[in-house]
Amino acid sequence: MNIQSAYTRLLVCDFKACFLFYRDVLEFEVVADDENGGYAEFKAGDMRLSLFNRQEMAEIVGNNHLPSQAESQDSVALIFMVPDLDKACLQLRHKDVKFTTEPLTKPYYGIKTAYFRDPGGTHARAVPSFGLICNFF
Repeated sequence: MNIQSAYTRLLVCDFKACFLFYRDVLEFEVVADDENGGYAEFKAGDMRLSLFNRQEMAEIVGNNHLPSQAESQDSVALIFMVPDLDKACLQLRHKDVKFTTEPLTKPYYGIKTAYFRDPGGTHARAVPSFGLICNFF
């Protein structure tokens, strides 16, 4: 089987807040936007990320009888590479992004990491790109 990555899709309850976060705060390029239809696609470097209305997807796949949210541990994390982590953190703080912890270096992998969440609660991390090309921040 020959599989290639197309994009990551986040199923969100508050589409507008998440759309504005990825467009205005993280400054991702908007590739497709149907704000009224609850779908958007973004590009950042070689990554693509899309947003889709969670309730609409639940209706499509037939699990709309289940709760849309439940308190639990994170099941996904978005990892973003940035050329300068300290600068990226400063920019995010100026845009009122709340970090879940202060940026820290974990001893078991030795990479300074900043942890935060998008408006939908998706766990995200920013890490240094170590010289890789990165087109955001």
